[in-house]
Amino acid sequence: MKKLFLSIAIVGAVCMASCSAEKKAEDKGEALKAKIENCTNPDSLKVYVQQAKEYADQLVKEGKDGAAEAFLNEVTPAVQAKDAAAAAAFTGLSLEAKADSALEAAKDAAKNAVDSTKSAVNSVKDAAAAKVDQAKAATAEKVDAAKDATKKAVDDAKAKAADAAQAGADKVKDLMGK
Repeated sequence: MKKLFLSIAIVGAVCMASCSAEKKAEDKGEALKAKIENCTNPDSLKVYVQQAKEYADQLVKEGKDGAAEAFLNEVTPAVQAKDAAAAAAFTGLSLEAKADSALEAAKDAAKNAVDSTKSAVNSVKDAAAAKVDQAKAATAEKVDAAKDATKKAVDDAKAKAADAAQAGADKVKDLMGK
């Protein structure tokens, strides 16, 4: 009974931990946004802007380009209201995220093109090998047929020679017997 309760407690703890990890990521973005909106000190604002950039970079590295762009779109108006120069730091970041996303898409497209080309080359190679095998089989059949025809001709010639020799021997016997 104790093992059953312990197992249920462990499963529950694991579920809560996994859900809270995702919640922490969302909370970090919201917390940064709230800090920026409530900030009155220009030096602190610069620190918060840097933290927001790092958070957006982290989202991009995790492959969450859309989430990074959405975060930047939410935070940028608050930063612009406080300090327009600091907001300029975000514009380049969203362009970098789009460029990284486009680069990844181009890499994927190139990889897909290489894979399809390899597949096509292998298909042509297999078809050519099949044709070569068919040609070899046809040639082998013709060689076997030629061998059979030659053997039959040699056997026929031997039989005719044996018949002619027998006929000659019979004639000689007839002539001698007379």
